[in-house]
Amino acid sequence: MSGSTRALRRFAGIVLSLLLLAAWTPSQATAAPVSYVIDISVDGLGSSYLKALVDTNQAPNFKRLLTEGAWTYNARNDYDVTVTLPNHVTMVTGRGIQGATGHNWTSNVDPGATDTIHKTKGSYVASGFDVAHDNGLRTGMYATKTKFSLFNQSYDGTNGALDSVVPPDNGRDKLDVYYYNSSSTTMTNSFVSAMNTASRYNYSFLHYTDLDTAGHGSGWGSTAYNNALKAVDARLGQIFSLVETDATLKGKTTILLTADHGGKGTDHSIASEPLNYTIPFGAWGATVLPGANLYAMNAGVVVDPGTGRPTYGSPNQPIRNGAIANLTLDLLGLGAISGSTINSSQLLAVPEPTGAVFLATLAAAAGLLGGLRRLRRKG
Repeated sequence: MSGSTRALRRFAGIVLSLLLLAAWTPSQATAAPVSYVIDISVDGLGSSYLKALVDTNQAPNFKRLLTEGAWTYNARNDYDVTVTLPNHVTMVTGRGIQGATGHNWTSNVDPGATDTIHKTKGSYVASGFDVAHDNGLRTGMYATKTKFSLFNQSYDGTNGALDSVVPPDNGRDKLDVYYYNSSSTTMTNSFVSAMNTASRYNYSFLHYTDLDTAGHGSGWGSTAYNNALKAVDARLGQIFSLVETDATLKGKTTILLTADHGGKGTDHSIASEPLNYTIPFGAWGATVLPGANLYAMNAGVVVDPGTGRPTYGSPNQPIRNGAIANLTLDLLGLGAISGSTINSSQLLAVPEPTGAVFLATLAAAAGLLGGLRRLRRKG
């Protein structure tokens, strides 16, 4: 074997080792857990309407999510129901709505004073707030619809489950703070103020009603709807500024954003309507791979459904809004929600190489080794 061939082989071996080390790393070990995750749900945010404004540079902060974060316009909401409150219960619990494993909350009106998710289900339905709280992290929900009181009632000091991770005992109240205000501006200002204190939340959930209100009033894609989208874009800019200027949050915070449904005309109740079920899902911030396509980087975990609407029983699952809870916990270095069924494996990744990348690396490695063997035979 010539000296040049030996040197090439030695170099190739080093490159191969580095490639395999980079590719074959479990999801929870490739990046240090972040300290803060901010979940944002934009009520009524249909992908086609958002894309139209992003493409014409009318939504600069949403565009930042697309260009600086990991993103898809082709996520899905619950298969059976495309209305607000049931889908938000899905986002918090990591479960579909109907069936034996679903959370079974189908009402879309303000809950009664004694109503809880657990009472309707007939058994306790754990949430992402449970996991975070029981592990000693602070949680908060900021909402712009009164019906979100359901979460405060379901996970308060009376109806929340006993701490599953003791000692120490963090109590039953899984939501450290629940805040409601119909004004998105006031709600955001209150959240930003809270996050600038020592009592900031590790796991926060923000809900924006603006687009849904405009859609029902004037129609999805109307001037009023587009103006509401621009207003939420400005609020998103506030969240970006918060994360980038606060020394404690900077470099330690991930933002996740999705929606409960889109809409067509002035309605969104037909679950089989593509404009209702096609929603965005994105991540930005610490540990997130910039400019990544979420489906491409999660090949083997989820499958882009095209224009389709896969059932929960399909072997090719899309990215669903309900994946946000277990992704949040994964980023915080915590396990999945007990009883959850959406992203319960926590394999959905925003920063890490996934199975497809590993297989591609193996293929490249095999080609490299084959070339070395041919060089050796010639040498």
